[in-house]
Amino acid sequence: MLAFEYEALDGRGRTKSGIISAESERDARERLKANALFATALSPASQKKARRKTSFFKRDDVIAPKELALVTRQLATMLGAAATVEEALGAIAAQAEKPGPRRVLTRVRTSVMEGLRLSQAMAEEPKSFDPLYRSMVAAGEASGDLARVLGSVAEHREKSQDTKNKVQSALIYPIVLAVVAVAVVTALMIFVVPKVVGQFENFGSELPVLTRIVVGVSDFLVAYGVWLFLAMGLAAFGFITAMRAPAFRFRVHSGLLRLPVIGKLIRAVNAARFARALGTLVEGGSPVLEGLMAARETVRNDRMRQALDTAIGQIREGKGTSAALRQASEFPPMLGYMAAAGEKSGQLAAMLHRVADYLDSEFDGFTKTALSLLEPMIVILMGGIVGAIVLSIMLPILKLNSLVLG
Repeated sequence: MLAFEYEALDGRGRTKSGIISAESERDARERLKANALFATALSPASQKKARRKTSFFKRDDVIAPKELALVTRQLATMLGAAATVEEALGAIAAQAEKPGPRRVLTRVRTSVMEGLRLSQAMAEEPKSFDPLYRSMVAAGEASGDLARVLGSVAEHREKSQDTKNKVQSALIYPIVLAVVAVAVVTALMIFVVPKVVGQFENFGSELPVLTRIVVGVSDFLVAYGVWLFLAMGLAAFGFITAMRAPAFRFRVHSGLLRLPVIGKLIRAVNAARFARALGTLVEGGSPVLEGLMAARETVRNDRMRQALDTAIGQIREGKGTSAALRQASEFPPMLGYMAAAGEKSGQLAAMLHRVADYLDSEFDGFTKTALSLLEPMIVILMGGIVGAIVLSIMLPILKLNSLVLG
């Protein structure tokens, strides 16, 4: 069977387009006619031809991470119900709401129909399917149980997306609160304080220390506020640009790991991602060494990635997986010990999933506690600043009243 791209008119004269499977161009026209469609254009479908170029106003067709988790779950469900890969991709593409994911899935389906394996077809859409994802799919194909492996991949993606959504939703209110508070304080310092406190300078008496400090900060913001804002923007831009340099990024990532609390969280998050990905790959039948190299892509910290590269090198030389991971000091010790237990019991994948669950729960617990404390801390801090501004205005008034009464 071949795949043909078509444009056709239905019985009401509306234009339809898509891809149809047929043995020849003539057979494709007959199949379209059987569906009450009159073909106006028909050509062999090609992955290269179907690929869309990026323009300034139009983005590349891509499946977002949140959508990919849903697509993977749907694909695993349909394959588990004995549907073929081609049928599953066609059904998922047909019900996709956004045109971008629909076109990506259609192109993947076309490549599968042309004889490529699913992992190979996905490799032609690298912006939608990252190397780790493709490695997991390839492991499922090699093991002959693609549906089960895709189910594990879907669970992995859903948990990662759920953690990301929890953090984002919890941070929205504190961020909005902080932005509004900073905006209010800045407006007070620039527009209110100079006019109110300026009235007291005509009385000739010395202003209180707090009032002079607030007036000094206010004068600085009025005179140099724009330049300060530009300097902060340039500093942020310079930092982002410098982070593209591997040496600078490595130093920053190393410094983050040395921080008391943040370093522990970074280790836990990266280790959980790595363990879950490696567990899924091993469970799907991928060799441990290949799984380590693929799961390495989930580690976002360069120093931790360097430690993992060292461990992979030791494993290549014949060292055991658990022993090499235990010597990777940048990773939590539990990862190496659980890997050792998994090797001894023959349940390495299960142990890796277990340590990933533990690290995820540890991260979730700390995040909930930290975010629950963040909101009152912002309120107290900003309340203290506003209180200081109000007090700096009230002190001259009280001092003036005491002079008048005296």
